[in-house]
Amino acid sequence: MREAVAEVTRDLGPVTAILHGAGRNEPAALAGLDEAALRGALAPKVGGLRTVLDAVAPERLRMLVTFGSIIGRAGLAGEAHYSVANEWLAGLTEEVAERHPGCRCLCLEWSVWSGVGMGERLSVVDALGRDGITAIPPDTGVELMRRLAGDPDAPRVVVVSGRTGRIDTVRRERPEPPLLRFLERPLVSYPGIELVTEVELNPGTDLYLADHAFDGNLLFPAVFGMEAMAQVGAAAAGREDAPVIEHAEFPRPVVVPPDGSTTIRIAAVVAEDGTVDAVVRSAETGFAADHFRARLRFGAGDAPAGPPEQVDGDLPMVALDPAADMYGTVLFQGGRFQRLRGYHHAAARRVDADVATGEGDWFAGFLPGRLLLGDPGMRDALMHGNQVCVPDATLLPTGIERLWPVADRAPGATGLRYCATERERHGDTYVYDIAVRGADGRVVERWEGLRLQAVGRSDGQGPWAAPLLGPYLERAVEEVLGVRAAIVVEPHPAGGVAGRDDRRTVTALAAGRAAGRRVGVRYRPDGHPEVDGEKTVSASHGPGLTLCVTADGPAACDVESVAEPPGGWDGLLGPHRALADLLARERSEDADVAATRVWTAVECLQKAGMPQDAPLTASAPAAGVPDRSGWAVLASGDLRVATFATTVRGVTGPVVFAVLTGEGRS
Repeated sequence: MREAVAEVTRDLGPVTAILHGAGRNEPAALAGLDEAALRGALAPKVGGLRTVLDAVAPERLRMLVTFGSIIGRAGLAGEAHYSVANEWLAGLTEEVAERHPGCRCLCLEWSVWSGVGMGERLSVVDALGRDGITAIPPDTGVELMRRLAGDPDAPRVVVVSGRTGRIDTVRRERPEPPLLRFLERPLVSYPGIELVTEVELNPGTDLYLADHAFDGNLLFPAVFGMEAMAQVGAAAAGREDAPVIEHAEFPRPVVVPPDGSTTIRIAAVVAEDGTVDAVVRSAETGFAADHFRARLRFGAGDAPAGPPEQVDGDLPMVALDPAADMYGTVLFQGGRFQRLRGYHHAAARRVDADVATGEGDWFAGFLPGRLLLGDPGMRDALMHGNQVCVPDATLLPTGIERLWPVADRAPGATGLRYCATERERHGDTYVYDIAVRGADGRVVERWEGLRLQAVGRSDGQGPWAAPLLGPYLERAVEEVLGVRAAIVVEPHPAGGVAGRDDRRTVTALAAGRAAGRRVGVRYRPDGHPEVDGEKTVSASHGPGLTLCVTADGPAACDVESVAEPPGGWDGLLGPHRALADLLARERSEDADVAATRVWTAVECLQKAGMPQDAPLTASAPAAGVPDRSGWAVLASGDLRVATFATTVRGVTGPVVFAVLTGEGRS
């Protein structure tokens, strides 16, 4: 060894660091060990290191890294001599550190590696794995060694391992876990590193499941999935505060049989920067797939202020009662999740609504009820409350970019107000940003990039609650005509709309709802409404409701009940009667419905300044336009009219809506 060190010194310079990884392992039962076997194990580990140290100039040494084994600390059947050798190696490393303060000394007590090393040569990796001992991948081991070697604060002796399974001689501090629902049965626990728990879900213990039934199945709500990941993640990281949730994904639902149970596992791993990666898996997929996953960031602070903002406070509440008009029809959520109280604004791409908060009996009385993230009922309403934007489908969450939960930052609050705006849309996926405010206007919870997936679209035939028709018509008109216009359907007050002043009052209200603020509507001598700015506005008053359309380009609208006029359709439609017959024949549609489509289109043309006998033809759908049941498009030159027949609550018989634009698809 002296000759080798001398040669290295001549060729490369003085030796300043030693990496000592020698070892000999020949397993033997304790009763069969003799002095020779013990000396054989000690020779490379301890004697070898002493030989190397004797051959170098100690004053030049700056680093010593030795490879020990966790067996030196924990022991293992058949490895008593090897255990002693590794324990003595750690002691010698400490001794060198004391004698040479200028030399950085580090003894790494490794667990088994995969693919290489002592465990692989002895063919014990698989057997150890069956005992719950996780092998260290070589790339990970090398990266950890380099990191520890470069960390001046690392202790002299460090155990490096994966899971240690059922090795009872490895002692760790195991703090008592918090009393929380989703920490019911810990399966794997390494405080500050990893925690895996198992929970059985059934309607008897998890009472909220009965209020989250969809298509005959009980669905584990995404809000409780986030709560479960937060509880396990906080326990793994030793935190008690609520985290910010990042990159949440809900790729698979967790389904619980109405008369049975489902077991879920929640796993959380703590990263170096203190963030926690968490997942929820289910027995229904053999715990082989992530149903929910998220990253948790603790200590990130309160929710930032800023948009989405509330609408003009001068506008009256939307005439939409969530309890009567939405829950049980448009929305499937049951009692505990029915937190919507009213809408200040309900449009195709914007929501401003009041939501209630409360404690709720979410679990059976013998289970802990504390929640880290705050009220899950209120939080679920922030998702299903956006249903008004897409009222012809059910919106289910698929992910969230980032969420600052209210947790306990709004103590004593019984009601909150939330605003949501649509950021983008990709097919049936809608992306929203949300701000939740308390009574003082302060943002207490914020969502960035909530993704909702539309499923189970209806045919749109109603009967509709009038305020929900506006968002539906707005999206459908954009699809069939290729033009974006704000569309509002405003129900008339109880006394109805009797005269011109009443009609103009409700027109101003509807135009204000389209803009999200009070607007002044003035009228030309021909009765055509106008608003400040470059927006075109049109309104029509039909059976118990007003239809209002605002757009950047040419626009007109009309709404009519389906009924044959006293003089018959020939006198009313004139030259367009043939078009009505064509629509009825090609669409297999009631003749009065088809004729009313044509009549509303003629009315729209007249509002756009065209004569009553202007040419009007049936228009074939453009390429790529979705097939919208109940819709028919008519054309007059560059002007195109989308007509829709449906039913409305409180109105007898079908109603036809028509919207005209002068731009869009050709």
